[in-house]
Amino acid sequence: MDIELAVLGAVCGLVVGMTSTGGGALLTPGLIFLGIPAGVAVGTDLLIASVMKLFGGGIYALRGQVHWPTVRWLACGSVPGALLGVGLLNLLGPGVVDGVLSRAVGLALLLAGASTLVRLLWRPGVARRDFPRPWVTVLLGVMVGLLVSTTSIGSGSLLLCVLAVLFPLSASSLVGTDLVHALALSSAATLAQLASGRVDFGLAAWVLVGGIPGVMVGARLASSVPERTLRGGLACVLVGLGSHFVFFGKSWE
Repeated sequence: MDIELAVLGAVCGLVVGMTSTGGGALLTPGLIFLGIPAGVAVGTDLLIASVMKLFGGGIYALRGQVHWPTVRWLACGSVPGALLGVGLLNLLGPGVVDGVLSRAVGLALLLAGASTLVRLLWRPGVARRDFPRPWVTVLLGVMVGLLVSTTSIGSGSLLLCVLAVLFPLSASSLVGTDLVHALALSSAATLAQLASGRVDFGLAAWVLVGGIPGVMVGARLASSVPERTLRGGLACVLVGLGSHFVFFGKSWE
């Protein structure tokens, strides 16, 4: 199991390094398929995401490629949304959480796959767009916080798509802003999941053994592999996994 976790981490890290998306969308279902309870998979994945995004977000921040007002307004909604999402999971009780989360993860995967396809097809016009009003950004943060805290999916693949459509930021600033906000959101959600007993530090350590080198290798390979091919393949995988979870839960039978 330990070696399988490291391999899973390496694969997910490679994808994240090459595309900047797909971490939670691949890692959470991968953990569930390895027999990890859905609640623990979600909580532990949030911890892993926090560590990975600390590295990535820090690099973009040092480069000045983060739009801090957007990060602040998103966090004003996403942090309370994350706490609310974990509170809703606690109300369900341990006997119900795993079954509900398996379907919820499936729906989140379908959304992530669809948003990845949208990013492939979206071509913003040359006309300058204005930033959304602060209350719109806060509301977007609430929705993302709810989704990420309950499924660990959406902080990259889904939110990055929305940012690209609605916010007039350069490609590098989009990624940097998304990563720094995701760090704040994942950290808050991790603390809430930790208080609820759904974070396994040993599990996270084994995944990171493969995940951190995977991210580094993926970042080096990113320029040599066509991005559209990678994202198209990732979108197909996410839609396939999401469909399976929605209709069959975590079992392959």
